[in-house]
Amino acid sequence: MGIVKTNRWIELYVDHYEEQSVQARYRQLFIQPLQSLFAYSTDQQLATYLQKIGLFLPKTRKSRLRRFLHSDCWTVAGEQFNALKQKWQGPNVPVFLLPANEEHKRLQAELGGKMGLGFPDGIVLFISGDIEENDLKALVTHEYHHVCRLWRTQETESSITLLESMVMEGLAELAVIEEVGEAYVAPWTKKYDGHWQEEWFVRYLEPNLLRKGRSHYKPFLYGDDRAGIPSMLGYYYGFKLCKAAAERSSKDTLAFLDEDAESVLRIGTET
Repeated sequence: MGIVKTNRWIELYVDHYEEQSVQARYRQLFIQPLQSLFAYSTDQQLATYLQKIGLFLPKTRKSRLRRFLHSDCWTVAGEQFNALKQKWQGPNVPVFLLPANEEHKRLQAELGGKMGLGFPDGIVLFISGDIEENDLKALVTHEYHHVCRLWRTQETESSITLLESMVMEGLAELAVIEEVGEAYVAPWTKKYDGHWQEEWFVRYLEPNLLRKGRSHYKPFLYGDDRAGIPSMLGYYYGFKLCKAAAERSSKDTLAFLDEDAESVLRIGTET
């Protein structure tokens, strides 16, 4: 499959934009084709979820969408995907590139204006039309690494543990360092450098490491202000854990693709 020609979707949307039917056309072009990856009960439920995490909104200005069409993101992403597929001997999954909501506060502040979702059978990327080439390569690398690890581990949303989720995120960012460069790692990898508190691991993460089902441990992975759990806590610790494990074992991320999460934890915390 590889890169899906979502530019055709955007062209249809812009060329046939009508106020009366914009919502229906938006769902038809950008939501329905993704339902097989997400399996929400209705297209509107999926639309609400995707907009919440960063997909552009139906009433986005046509000029902004046209600017997106003039980018070379499909070429850049395709070249990176094909190179990694060959190097990692991974599956040939579809990759959907779609415009991001450039007014989305969390997307801009914590995720560098880009967002990706990786599944065993596909990748969805939300990006801006002026994304820098290496930032896009980094995003493709991160999400395709998820695909390859899920392909090997056969984990599901209900079976995956907090520890495995943390390790997946950490290894994916190590892959970014190897394939694109350290300058292009996600902002959350440095979020608590210089003021990390070991109490956070002992209090929030350690008792929940083997908790199963992503929906059951989201606060520990993403943070929760109301519960006092620092933002992106699981992500940050997962990266530091994997980086320590890689340095101590002298393995690269390809060698770690099949390593179970408990082994990564053991190697990364050895004293």
